Amino acid sequence: MKINPFNPNSPTGPGMFAGRIKEIEAIEQILLQTKANKGHGFLLLGQRGIGKTSLLNLVKYQAEGKIQTKGQNLNFLVVEIDITKETSLFTLIKKIELALKRKLAKSEPTRKLFSDIWNFLGKVEIAGVKVNTSQEYDKELLFEEFSYSLADTLKRITVNTGDNFESTHDGILIIIDETDNATKDLDLGTFFKLLMERLQKEGSQQLMIGIAGLPKTKEILIESHPSSIRIFEELNLDRLSDEDIKYVIKSVLAHSKQLNGHATDIEQIAENDLVRLSEGFPHFIHQYGYCAFELSDGVIITDENIQKGAFGNNGAIEKIGDKYYRDDFYNKIKVDSYRQVLIIMAEKLDDWVTKKHIKSKFKGQSATLDNAINALRTRGIILSKEGTQGTYRLQDKGFAWWIAMNQKKEEK
Repeated sequence: MKINPFNPNSPTGPGMFAGRIKEIEAIEQILLQTKANKGHGFLLLGQRGIGKTSLLNLVKYQAEGKIQTKGQNLNFLVVEIDITKETSLFTLIKKIELALKRKLAKSEPTRKLFSDIWNFLGKVEIAGVKVNTSQEYDKELLFEEFSYSLADTLKRITVNTGDNFESTHDGILIIIDETDNATKDLDLGTFFKLLMERLQKEGSQQLMIGIAGLPKTKEILIESHPSSIRIFEELNLDRLSDEDIKYVIKSVLAHSKQLNGHATDIEQIAENDLVRLSEGFPHFIHQYGYCAFELSDGVIITDENIQKGAFGNNGAIEKIGDKYYRDDFYNKIKVDSYRQVLIIMAEKLDDWVTKKHIKSKFKGQSATLDNAINALRTRGIILSKEGTQGTYRLQDKGFAWWIAMNQKKEEK
């Protein structure tokens, strides 16, 4: 029996983290600024599988002092929140309150203190909140109560005098992942901007907000409040370099020795193909590596293992496709003509394709093609070449490979 060291279903652990030096240094500076009562936030943007959640995990370790930050062991209280399409303002506030309560209210005196500070939520619940209906609790009043309660909590955990909680901290870090799920009704940009302004007035700026999501997250914030983007430092995650990918592979295989009691090696050609297939996406490295390791003898990963693990039945491309591409191909687009455009583009993998080329192979009217391209661009399924009109590409080769494999299955 062998234990697979690759882990495609979980964020990368800090010990296997590669690259992102510029982003890490920027976040470290924000942490130190926040500790000095000059808090603001960061906006982490990137495609699915690019490593946003893994970087957030690293930030959490730094904020909690498990990893040093510029020679310091910080001590932030970290609150982690996920946003879904059902998240309302009340739900968001309640999630933050529950996370704070779990970490702060550890004894009877602190539970009472916490309850006194956040008692407005109990009143709202007793009043019978109807989320997303006309009977919903007054949003403006809800926000006012929340911001004052958060300011009070910040003061009590950062100053070791008077009636405080049992432990002091450098501040609070609120991490929000999957922020691209935020609905228009949540009004997230306004929420963040007004919260930071209120805390500034209260003299409690030891709050840092780190949010992550797909590139459209920025548009969601701007649409809610054009000035909201100013409270965040924008960080765009790009693909890992080949050297960073090799570092990840080396780290994972070193971990394999700990798990299995013996070293696992990889053929040079196999490593080169794993680098090529992963395209700089951390999740892809782990998925391709996982499938290849499963086919190996656990001692050496061969190029045959890589190829069969990637393109074989129930292989890595199929698994990646089910997780990242199937929704784009079937659920986000309901019209066959849209899918026809993707199939044509997939022939060129992720190379740039002109509208003229697509039109030469498209079976349909010009107006139908125009509608298809506009819809695919709007939904972020294809990318437009900046500064060049009528040129597009798929986001990565994996999508093209999955489309080709999917077509072969449908033709059988």
